[in-house]
Order: sequence, then C-alpha cells, then structure tokens
Amino acid sequence: MGIFSGRFSLLQCRLPHRSAYVRLQHAVFHVLEADNGGPARVVDFTIFGVVLLSAVNLAVGDVQLEFFFISVFAVEYIIRLWCIVWHRDYSDGGFKARLRYATTNVAAVIDFIAIWPTLVVMIIFGEVELLPIFRLVSRLIMTGRRFPAMRLMGRVMLRSASQLVSVLVALAVFWLAAGYMMHTAETRLPGGNHEQFGSIGEALWASVVILTTLPSLEVVPGTIAGRVVAGFIALLGIGLFALPAGILTSNFVDAYQQARATAGQMVFSACRVQYARQRRQSRWPMANS
Repeated sequence: MGIFSGRFSLLQCRLPHRSAYVRLQHAVFHVLEADNGGPARVVDFTIFGVVLLSAVNLAVGDVQLEFFFISVFAVEYIIRLWCIVWHRDYSDGGFKARLRYATTNVAAVIDFIAIWPTLVVMIIFGEVELLPIFRLVSRLIMTGRRFPAMRLMGRVMLRSASQLVSVLVALAVFWLAAGYMMHTAETRLPGGNHEQFGSIGEALWASVVILTTLPSLEVVPGTIAGRVVAGFIALLGIGLFALPAGILTSNFVDAYQQARATAGQMVFSACRVQYARQRRQSRWPMANS
C-alpha cells in the first residue's frame, strides 16, 4: 500500500455472507477507493486518460466528444456516490452519509463543480463554447488529484500557504524599496540612466529585470551608486527566491513522514469499521448460519 495514497485495503477483512447487491457495491468500492492493486490501477489510469483527452478536446471543440467525456465523469461520480457507504467515514450509510460525502469531501466537491455545471449547460444550450476557462481549470484540477503524489503536493501547498504569503510580502517590500533606491540614485546623481529609471514605475520594472536576470532585457545603471544597489538587489534576490523552495521542501518531508506514520493504522481501522457495520445490520445473515 502506497504511503501517499488515502486509500486503505480491505483484503484482510473477512466479512459475512451478503446479498449479490451488497457484494457488488463492496467490490466496486474496493476498486475505486480501497485498493491499490491491478484493477484499481487500470481504473485510475483509464479515468486519467479520459481527463487528459477531454483537456485536449477543449482546444478541438468537438461537441460530441465533450458530451461523451463529461458523461463518463458523471457516471463515475454517481458510482462513487453509490458505493461510498463502505468508506469508514461514511459507514452509517443512507442519504445523509452520501450527502455529507458530496458536500464535505474535497475531491467530491471538485468533481461536482467540474462535471455538473458543464453537463447542464450542454444539455440546455447544446454547445461547449460557454465557460471555457472554467472547464480548462477544472480539468487540470481533476488531472492533478488523480495521482497520490499530486494530492500530497496539494496538502503541502496548503500547509505552506501562510509561510509563502509571508515570503511574498517580504519580497514585495524589498521590490518597492529597491525600485525607490534605484530611481533616487539614477535621477539625483550625475550620469544617471534617466531613460530606464526616470520614474518610480520604470525603476520598479528595472528592479524586476535585475531580480529575475531576464536575458532578453538589459538594464544598465549609469551611476556607481545605482550599480551598487543593482548588485545588492541581484544577490539578495537569489536568496529571496530560494526561500519558497526551502519552505516547500521542509513541509514535504514532514508530510511524507506523517503519511508513513499513519499508513500502518489504516487497514486495522477499516476492518474494525466493517465488522461493526456488519453487526449493526442484522438483515445480512451470518455465514454458516
């Protein structure tokens, strides 16, 4: 079982005899949500391939293909909603459990937003020209969440959000200060480059060029003070751009270790939930009774 996956295996859980309907529901859930074996991987890569093809079709604009792709996503969504009662968090079953899954599970909410508005628009208007940006972004999100590593990266980004915002604020303050210093040095001292640093806005753009070292643009301060400031900006900019990488790396390691620590408990927890559910539902006869 992969440590990045949010799935859990039920292979060790020997459940009592059940009706064909319940066995089918459990088997479908096992493939879609609980297993990492061959059938589950085939389904995952098939859906992932459909998502990629649908993203390509956004550029082609074929209405029939778009309707086919969105119908496949809708069927998959309905099937997941049908069998989700076997998940440990929704094992109470029934309409309320499915509604809770559809409204609180992030992946289910993403699928709903990506699928149903587009399907309704296609049924009503019969075209795919509406909501192009929305459809493209939603398909990209659906593509990313199909792989455990991408889901882990999403959790890392959420965990790093406050730190990244702090770095962006510091970078913005540094950028404004650098632009003001460059403008002052180039306009107040003799021999300055008034063409590229004549206003605060031009100096801010010049600071961006220096920070990012764009090879296609050349910014040359005319004064010694301006060149000193430009060199300081270039050196300090390297460190500022390295900060987000360090933050993401640190949080990625923490998330990886946390996933390894919790992976071993998932099978045991799943088995306990399913045995408890079997005892509560007396309408399922016990094996050999």
